[in-house]
Amino acid sequence: MYKKIPIIPLAVIAVVVAAITAAQALIIDWLPPASTEQAERTFGLLWFLFWMSAVFFVIVTSILIYAIWKWRATDDDLEDGPPTHGNTKLEIVWTVVPSIALVIVAVYGYVVLERNEAVAADRLTVDVYAQQFNWTYGYPEAGIETGTLVVPEGRQVQLNVRARDVIHDFWVPEFGIKGDAVPGITHTLWINPTKTGTYPVVCAELCGVGHSVMRSEVKVVTAKEYTAWLAKATARVKASTAATAAAAKLENAPGDVAAGKTVFEAKCSGCHADLGKTAGVGPAIVGTALTTDQIRDQIKNGKGAMPGGLATGTDLADVVAFVESIK
Repeated sequence: MYKKIPIIPLAVIAVVVAAITAAQALIIDWLPPASTEQAERTFGLLWFLFWMSAVFFVIVTSILIYAIWKWRATDDDLEDGPPTHGNTKLEIVWTVVPSIALVIVAVYGYVVLERNEAVAADRLTVDVYAQQFNWTYGYPEAGIETGTLVVPEGRQVQLNVRARDVIHDFWVPEFGIKGDAVPGITHTLWINPTKTGTYPVVCAELCGVGHSVMRSEVKVVTAKEYTAWLAKATARVKASTAATAAAAKLENAPGDVAAGKTVFEAKCSGCHADLGKTAGVGPAIVGTALTTDQIRDQIKNGKGAMPGGLATGTDLADVVAFVESIK
C-alpha cells in the first residue's frame, strides 16, 4: 500500500481531463433553447446529471491515466503483478458516495416530474392526432381541427396524443416533452409555453416509409393573438358548415325535370347515350333499380369509372329529378 498520494500529478491530469470535458459540454449546443416551463426544469435536471457524472468521470479517468502511466509494464516484463488486498475504507467510500448521489438524483427527478405534470384549472385542451404521415390538432371547446398547433403563451396546454393507425411519437425539442401516440391509448402531456415563436413537431418513432417527412409546426402566440386566431378559425368553420348545409339543402330539394334534362345533356350524355335510354360508355339508365338516394350519391361522389362532382346544388337536384323521370 502506498503511503503517499501523488497529489500534484493527479491534479495536473484532473485539470486537463476536466478542461476537455467542460469544453465539450459548453462549446457544443447539446440542448435547444427551453421554450416551456417543463423544458426549463427538464433541461436543468439533464445538466445536473451531466455535471455530476462529469465529476465522477474526471476523478476515475485521472486515476486511471496516472495508474497506466506510473505502473505500466515494460515490453519484456511478463511476470504477474504483486498481490493486492482490498481496501475497506475505499470500498465504503465508493459505495456510499454514489448511493447518496443516486438518492439526490431520484429526489430531484421526482420534484421535476411532479411540477411538470401539475395540472392548471384554466388549461387549454388540444387533441393531437397522428396518422401516416401527418399531424392534426383538434380544439374540442371550439369544435375545429387544424394542421398547425396554435397555443397561447403563458397558459398551460394539455395535449391528448392519439394515433389513428400505427405507433407514432410526438416530440417538440424546445418544449422538453416527448410522448408516444399509440392506437387505442390517450397519452396526456402538459406544456406551459414561455416564448412566442414557431417550433417544429417531429415524429420520433419509425412509423413507415414517410416517417422522415412527418413534420408539423407549433405556433406560440400571445394571448391576444390566440383569441383573434381562434375567433377567425371558428368563424371559418361555421361558414364552411353553413355552406355545406345550404348545398345539401339544395341538393335534396325537389328538382325540375326540364332543367335536369339540360344538365344531363351537358354533363352526362357523353357516356349515357340517347338521354340514358341506351348504353354507351356508361350503362343505360332507363330501367335502373337505383333509389333516389343512390342516384344522388352516385352523381355526387362517383362510382367505378364514373367520376364524382359532375353536379352540385340545384343542378344536382334537377338531374336527379330527370333521372327519376326516365328510369
